[in-house]
Amino acid sequence: MTKPKTETVKSKLGGLYVQSLDGQELIFPLKHTEVQAKIAGNLSRVEVIQSFENPFNQPLEAVYVFPLPSSAAVDDMEIKIGDLRGAQQRSYRSIKGSIKKREEAQQIYQQAKQQGRTAGLLEQERDNIFTQSLANIKPGEQIDVTIRYTDSLKFAAVNYEFVFPMVVGPRYIPGTQIDGSRDTNQVPDASRITPPIIPEGMRSRHDINVKVEIDAGLPVSNLSSPSHQLEISQTAQIIHVKLAQEDTIPNKDLIIRYQVSGQETQSTVLTQADERGGHFAIYLIPAVEYNTEEIVAKDVVFLVDTSGSQSGPPLQKCQELMRRFINGLNPQDTFAILDFSHTVRQMSAQPLPNTPENRTKALAYINQLQAGGGTEMLSGIRAAISFPEPAGRVRTVVLLSDGYIGNENEILAEVQKHIKQGNRLYSFGAGSSVNRFLLNRIAEIGRGISTIIRHDEPTQEVAEKFFTQINNPVLTNIEITWEGEGEAPIIYPEALPDLFAEQPLVLFGKKSDAIPVNIHVKGIAAGAKTYEKTFHLNFELTGNPAVAQLWGRSRIKDLMNQMFGYETTKKVEAVTETALTYQLLSQYTAFVAVSDDVGVNPEEEVISMQVPVEMPEAVSYQGVFGGEIARGISLSAMSARTFYAIPMETTEFDITLINPSMMDVEEEQLAAKAPTPAHPQLEIVSITGLDTAAIAELTQHLQKLNLPSGYSGEIVFELIVNKRRVQRVMLNEEASTLKEDVVVEMIKKSLLTWRIPTTTNGNVVLTLRINS
Repeated sequence: MTKPKTETVKSKLGGLYVQSLDGQELIFPLKHTEVQAKIAGNLSRVEVIQSFENPFNQPLEAVYVFPLPSSAAVDDMEIKIGDLRGAQQRSYRSIKGSIKKREEAQQIYQQAKQQGRTAGLLEQERDNIFTQSLANIKPGEQIDVTIRYTDSLKFAAVNYEFVFPMVVGPRYIPGTQIDGSRDTNQVPDASRITPPIIPEGMRSRHDINVKVEIDAGLPVSNLSSPSHQLEISQTAQIIHVKLAQEDTIPNKDLIIRYQVSGQETQSTVLTQADERGGHFAIYLIPAVEYNTEEIVAKDVVFLVDTSGSQSGPPLQKCQELMRRFINGLNPQDTFAILDFSHTVRQMSAQPLPNTPENRTKALAYINQLQAGGGTEMLSGIRAAISFPEPAGRVRTVVLLSDGYIGNENEILAEVQKHIKQGNRLYSFGAGSSVNRFLLNRIAEIGRGISTIIRHDEPTQEVAEKFFTQINNPVLTNIEITWEGEGEAPIIYPEALPDLFAEQPLVLFGKKSDAIPVNIHVKGIAAGAKTYEKTFHLNFELTGNPAVAQLWGRSRIKDLMNQMFGYETTKKVEAVTETALTYQLLSQYTAFVAVSDDVGVNPEEEVISMQVPVEMPEAVSYQGVFGGEIARGISLSAMSARTFYAIPMETTEFDITLINPSMMDVEEEQLAAKAPTPAHPQLEIVSITGLDTAAIAELTQHLQKLNLPSGYSGEIVFELIVNKRRVQRVMLNEEASTLKEDVVVEMIKKSLLTWRIPTTTNGNVVLTLRINS
């Protein structure tokens, strides 16, 4: 039997690093990232190579938290092991990663680590946050991890944009602490999405190089980057782009923009067929005219993030945008301004008419905004959605934020459940490395558009485009039908958006029998005119294989969109099955690679550390960590925190504070529904997978719950437990008779905070009865 090895855990910096002679560079395991992207038309194929080296005298486990695009279909991973000691480097050994269910991959990795084998584990924490773990890196050894993914470019009309994110920004973590790991009942994986940050004024040796090849099929013009200095060359029709030598610090998103000559309304159709069926992608910009003279009276609620991470250039850019928005409103419009950090503030209790006096008042309010405190976005979203709405107007909510929070699903669930029919939510992110996943997804759910602008970009064009979009969509009530033989195609997104000026309609579909099909797109254009377009699809084995991966990713996204509030067993199974069939990384699958040989003595002490990351460009250390820096708090203590709440300075401006507890719409609805003060009895019907002591502890823990009255029935949960923690809570919808969101979510949060008294790993099935 293998003896468990001793492990020195250094999840924070805690003094574990090699410092250069001049004291300005910290040497950590990750030394270089190489990115190679090939763009063909609307698709990109990207290869990311992360090079790790053990600079210490003991075997090392390195854990690195990093971003990728939220729409990336990650379908390949391998590790290469090489020994750097001696005069010549030995040849590399390559180990191909295998896709497994996440818990199975974790078990394989942990077993390999205990056996002294080199192993790699790639996991997805969020759509845009990933964790790479490498076990048993020997002193002087280098391991290269290669990750490959397919993505669909963002484009509108002839304008294309390629984005590669480079750093995970600091996240504000709300909720009740579960243990000393920083995890909370609102963000139970907080410790996995908040890597330590390198001290101000210092940097690691980690650098990045990006090479992009663009084959647009048509002439490319106006290629530029607002984020980085580029070196550009051309061979035949291929444009070669790479980062300039002086711009290789991985602390901001790489943004490359270009235009392609040709018809603005040109449609692109891609198909592919294999043993899984026929897959297709349709990229369409409808050829419809936009009536710029039609003016619709609207009411706009502006919601501005004034938390600590917005300090300096990000908030200044939001203020600049806000001034343009206020001055660009139509005379008959109404508006309101709210801002939030640890509390929510509002300029007025009701929407204001767009008069010169009110605009002056609004500009004064905008100018006095200051950043500080935590990011209680949930309270801000609730306040904006429930803000008094004038009759006869189209309500639009405009969110301005960097999105640096850990409870994204909680925010998205709130918008999904409570935004009113006909209302829209637009999001604007200002900064170098904003949370694009949250900002993009919240706009999708809110039937609006997301816009990302760097803190140093001009705002006039952005504001003008916003007003073009907000006045009227160009195509509404879009319907997709099909004509042909065989099985019906499965097309995503299922909930089709309204389209705005120059915005494309992007569809990913699958026809299991691969029989040719006609796809009809129909909608209502300006002036109540009918728009129709038909696509005839033939599936060929020689088609683009990336199309299948993007369909798989779209299906996973659609299923995950249905689980913002809580996970369900059937949908988790569907996501897992799709991810395994299409070899895709997801929150329920992971890539694992293990060497055959034992390279490290299983009894030898091993260092385990989390690789620190750069602070995103233009994000303030003071704004994020507050007075801890000034007081000389150690970096290890800093890294153990997320946002530090800075007290807001008082101003003479008359600001109304909104009590977040008063904004809990669900509690208000429940109170109205159930006037009786008595609380229901919660009874444990059955538990499998726990011993007697744990069952007794859980029973006592759940009895503390103060559930709302008015509900009765049985709820069946499936739990995944590990390391004396409940890691995941899933509702078995088929076996449950009570499925009210508010009850399920309250019990879920309680289960996540429960500390299991005995070492139990695996699955637990819990049946509860609520007797109101």
